[in-house]
Amino acid sequence: MGISLAFTVVMMFTLPAVCNALGLDQVLAGAWIGGTVDSTGAVVAAGELVGPVARDVAASVKLIQNVMIGFISLGVAAWWARSGDGETGAVPTSFGGLLAEIWKRLPKFILGFVGASAVFTLLASVGPLAQQEGVTAMLKGPVKTMQSWCFCLAFVSIGLETDIRRLAAVMGSAKPVLLYLCGQAFNLLLTFTMAYLAFRVVFPEVASRLAGGG
Repeated sequence: MGISLAFTVVMMFTLPAVCNALGLDQVLAGAWIGGTVDSTGAVVAAGELVGPVARDVAASVKLIQNVMIGFISLGVAAWWARSGDGETGAVPTSFGGLLAEIWKRLPKFILGFVGASAVFTLLASVGPLAQQEGVTAMLKGPVKTMQSWCFCLAFVSIGLETDIRRLAAVMGSAKPVLLYLCGQAFNLLLTFTMAYLAFRVVFPEVASRLAGGG
């Protein structure tokens, strides 16, 4: 986690500079940033350094990734439970046992994503908040304040949980850093390729519409 956070800060500033240096349009740059920078807050900040369209595209791509976390986590939890790869190495034989093992291994934070999405979708669909002005006022008011506090608490908690002595011991070897750099380099290349194919080859009209604000 410490290595990821450290490189997230670096990429938050360097990737927009690379996009601007390469002369990428804001749609392609935003998709590249959204697919490679780890933290959602850092994605928005990095996209803003390129432009408003890049910020919105980057945030949208990152939100799609966040939604997919739930499905991927469920699949990994199910596979892990069926493989018997755990403390006891036992494979659940009953359906109820399998569900219990999946629940045990499933990251619970994804339920918060689903719950928050359901609540705000409902609020934006019925009642006075169904008007665009009501949604905008809510998002700019108490929700934005709550989001800022939650982000601060999350990063403070990560900092309090980080053991500098253990991190220093790991960082004493170059292997974890090299492993992260290799994975991130592959991620950068793959994401750029997919974004280029999506917005320059397969759906160029979508990129034009997004760039024009339509």
